[in-house]
Amino acid sequence: MKKNQGMIKEIFVLRSIGCLSIVFLHSIFIALTTVPIREMGELAAISFDSVQMILYYGTPMFIFISEFLISYSYRDRPLPDNFLRKRARFILIPYFVMAIFYSIPFILEGIDVWTVKLLMNIFVGDYHGYFILIIFQFYLFHYFFHRYLKVLSPRFVLTIAFIINAGYLIIFNFTTPPEMIPFSTYIWERFYWIPLFGWIFYFALGYYSGLYYQSFIHSLQKFRYIIIIGPLLTSILMLYLYHSGFLQVHSSKRTDILLHTTMFSLFLFYVTSKFKTPPRILVFISQYSFGIYLLHYFYIFLADYLFRLYPLNIGFTYIILLFTFSIVSSILTIYVLNKWKYGYLMIGKVGAPYKQSVE
Repeated sequence: MKKNQGMIKEIFVLRSIGCLSIVFLHSIFIALTTVPIREMGELAAISFDSVQMILYYGTPMFIFISEFLISYSYRDRPLPDNFLRKRARFILIPYFVMAIFYSIPFILEGIDVWTVKLLMNIFVGDYHGYFILIIFQFYLFHYFFHRYLKVLSPRFVLTIAFIINAGYLIIFNFTTPPEMIPFSTYIWERFYWIPLFGWIFYFALGYYSGLYYQSFIHSLQKFRYIIIIGPLLTSILMLYLYHSGFLQVHSSKRTDILLHTTMFSLFLFYVTSKFKTPPRILVFISQYSFGIYLLHYFYIFLADYLFRLYPLNIGFTYIILLFTFSIVSSILTIYVLNKWKYGYLMIGKVGAPYKQSVE
C-alpha cells in the first residue's frame, strides 16, 4: 500500500491532540488566575496546575508535525517554486491580521501604548501567535538547507540538534538576565522563545522521520515498549523537577520538555498507527486546528471577562467551560469566515479532510 502524499493518519491525531492540549492548558491557566483556590480546592488547583505542565508538549509537537509533513511530502520530489509564497499567504498573513486584532484592546491605554504593542506583536510575536514566527523560520531553514540535511547522518544531526536545543534552553532556564544587555529581562522572560535554536531538535526529528518514513514506523514498532512507557516517565520527571523547585519554568520552553515532547509525539504516532482510520472527531479538530490556535485565546478572554462580571461558584468546572466555549466558538467563527472568499487571510483555511490510502 502506498499512502497518499500528506494523508498520514497519525498526523491528523497528533495535530488535533496538540491543538486541544494547548487550548486546555490555556483554559487551566486563566481559570487558576480567576477562580480563588479556596473555591476550587487547593488539591484540585495543584492537580490542574500539574496537568497544565504535562500538556506543554502540545506547542513544540507542532514543529515536529509541520516538518514531518514537508519532509514526507517532498522526500522524492523537489520543492515547488511557490513553497514559501504559499505558506506566507496561508500562514503569515493570518499571523499579521491576528497581531493587529490582539493589539486592539491596548488602544484604551493610549495610542502610544497601542502602537508599541502592535509593533511588538508583529515583529517579535508578543502574543500567543508567536509560534507562527518560529514555524516560518523552519520553513526558511528547510528551503535553504534540506539538500544538505538529506546527505548527512540522521544520528549525527539529531545529536547536534539536541545539544544545541538543550544548551540554549539551559542558558535561559538556569541563568538570570545580565544587566549589560539591553532589554535583557524581556529577552530572558519571553523573546528567547522566538529564535529557532530553542526548537531545532523537533525540526530535525520531524525531518528525518518524514524523510525515512518506513524506517521510522519500523523503529516505533521495535522500541514500542519504551515508547509506551515513555510519556509516563517524562511526566513524572517534569512534575518532580517543577514541584521540587529545581526547574520552575512554567512554559513549553523548559529543558526537560525536549524528552517529554519527543515521547508524547512518538507515543501518539505509535498508538494511532494501530488504527485503521483516525477518529472522525479528531480529524475534524485537525482541520480547524490552525484557526483554533489563533482564535481560542480571544474566546477564553471573552468568557473570562463575562465570568468576572457575573461570577458563579462553579469551582474547577470553570476550566471545562472555558475550554468548551473557546473551541466551539472558534470553530463556528472559522466556518463562517471561510464562507467569505478572503476569509482564510484572516484566520487561515479549513484543512483538507482525511482520505484513505490507495494502491
